[in-house]
Amino acid sequence: MRRGWKAFFWPLVCLFQLGLITGTLILGSRFTDTLATGETSVSPTDKTPPVPLPSPLAADWKKECPDPEKVRAARSELDDVDHLLRAGRYELALTVCRSFSDRTVAELRDAFQYRLGLCLEGLGHWDEALTAYRKLASHAPSTRTAAIAALGQARVWLRIRRPVESKALLYDVLRRSALPALRGQPFLADARYFLALAAPLELLPNEPPGPLNDTPACSLTSDWSLDRALDWDRPGRHPEPEPVGGQEVVESQPGGNGSVRIYVTQSPLTSLLDRLAEQAHLRLEWSAAARRQVEERSLIVALDSTSLPETLRLLVEPLGLVWTIAEGKLSLRSEDEIGAAERKSRCLANARRSLGEALRAYPRHPLTPAAYLELGNLEALTGHLDEALAWYNRLTREWPRSPLVVESYYNVGLLRYRQGDPAAARQAFYHVVDRSLGHELAPLAYWRIGRIYLEQGEAEQALSPLRRACSFPGGAWERGGGSPVQAAAALTIAAAHLLTDNPRAANAVLCEHRELISRDSYHNVAAFLDTLARFRAATDRRRRHREAADLLAALLTVQDSPLLGPEGLALMGQAYRELGMPGEMMRFYQKALKRLRGPLASKLTLELAEEYWAANKPGAALPLYQKLVAGGPSNEGKRARLRLAEIALAEKKTQDCLKCCRELLQEKTGVDVPTVLRLMARAYEQNGEHDKAIRCLSGQLP
Repeated sequence: MRRGWKAFFWPLVCLFQLGLITGTLILGSRFTDTLATGETSVSPTDKTPPVPLPSPLAADWKKECPDPEKVRAARSELDDVDHLLRAGRYELALTVCRSFSDRTVAELRDAFQYRLGLCLEGLGHWDEALTAYRKLASHAPSTRTAAIAALGQARVWLRIRRPVESKALLYDVLRRSALPALRGQPFLADARYFLALAAPLELLPNEPPGPLNDTPACSLTSDWSLDRALDWDRPGRHPEPEPVGGQEVVESQPGGNGSVRIYVTQSPLTSLLDRLAEQAHLRLEWSAAARRQVEERSLIVALDSTSLPETLRLLVEPLGLVWTIAEGKLSLRSEDEIGAAERKSRCLANARRSLGEALRAYPRHPLTPAAYLELGNLEALTGHLDEALAWYNRLTREWPRSPLVVESYYNVGLLRYRQGDPAAARQAFYHVVDRSLGHELAPLAYWRIGRIYLEQGEAEQALSPLRRACSFPGGAWERGGGSPVQAAAALTIAAAHLLTDNPRAANAVLCEHRELISRDSYHNVAAFLDTLARFRAATDRRRRHREAADLLAALLTVQDSPLLGPEGLALMGQAYRELGMPGEMMRFYQKALKRLRGPLASKLTLELAEEYWAANKPGAALPLYQKLVAGGPSNEGKRARLRLAEIALAEKKTQDCLKCCRELLQEKTGVDVPTVLRLMARAYEQNGEHDKAIRCLSGQLP
């Protein structure tokens, strides 16, 4: 009886417990719904009206627990944008960003805004990109997100060659580099390189390389990839580290190069520098102008293990101050108190130092080749050509796969040409076209190769590279009118034909490319070459007289044009000679001979010496003849040796005359033997050796 009662009781207990658990689960589910909706629900029999939960509690719950489906959809869209950005499809990525950024979940809104800036930057919409980055930097709650948005602005300013605005943003980011949210972030290395690369932009020419200048090729910021900038922003679920609270810290090791640690929040700059100098055991000296300039300025600074010079650069240089440390004293002056020469010298030193420090801190950074290139350009700017070549060669040796190898070879060609080594210059320019025929420097390299051949007097060899330069398309930036290199190549081809006495071919080239050379930059040179070609091709006396007047008018408009270079000066001198104006011919020949080498230089030197000789100026002609003889065997050298023999005979130096004649007779070709023998006969006659003179006159060697 007792066992039957227990068998009936325990199943009832189990059913009761199961019902209790089920009721609890149902109540918990309803409570969860209540929290999510902000309202309580009642049964139909309950007459108590529903009581809404406080709205802040509901809002906090929604913020902390967004709809998982929306989060997943937003992250999927974000991944799609990233794929499009890495593929360079900026327009499609921009469309996705704009359509999704306004309706995305709050935690990913800043990520979409950042990618919106990247899309605009990739498309070259600079003003819109700056606006997008600036908006993000102003409203982002994350210190890290604000920092990468500031770097985006700095990068855009560099792309449009506005280094001053870029440096201000970079200084601000680097001044806060020890904040917990920024410490150790990879974009700090890029910030250092951006700051270093901004400095040369203030010193180097702002015009791109072209036929009208010898500007070195710089690092093209338009080639910078946005992949690294995209990698900086990785939305995660972990909260950003909070700033370190507590007492402000200003610590510096004694001396001018000690390590510095600073953590201050909006501290006045004057008091901060006073404390810093006191910690470093330096006497601080302000100029009145410098103190007035910054007395109301305050900064947020977070630096750790930074050298004192680097700290001072980050603190005072953005505010227009100049600092020096000497003999235990830290001096601060305003930039307006120093001269232009000192300001330029300091800017150059700062650029070299910044690039060097970036290389030492991050030697294998993707921007290292750009730093090498800019260091070479700075050395070339100051005339240190060997040091510049060392930096260019280091780039090609250590980073052979870098796109900047093309720019490096181009700059090597420029410097080798300046050093008077045309063969090495041609080789470097050929490396440019062999490395990347589609590069924008390739047609310019071909043009320079043709110019070098032309200056060496090898006009026939110049034509092939010049035609290649002329055949390159103008590109989208010169739609419908061709590029400046095409126009320069067409003019140089015409000059080559004129130097080889082929005026009809020169005129044909000018007619073929008349649309290219009709611009203001090339019009005067084109008019001169066309007029000279027509003047030389004219056979009728009356027409030649008419063309002579036009040629003289064209010469007066083209005298200072750098487009044709020394070979153009040679043509101008020849034109003046053909017009019967020897004085102008001598002046242009002298200018051309300062840069010309090879056969063309020999030809001009002989013509100039002959003009001096005809003008009864043997003192001016003699060194030119001697220079031709010393230059080795050539037709011009043989002609100069014969003229030296005549000069020696006129000065009654018969032995010198006979020596020159014997040396001429040893030449196997290109010697007018009868003329030499007649000259020897006259020399023997002066010496009274009539029998030898008779033998020479009979055509026999004495």
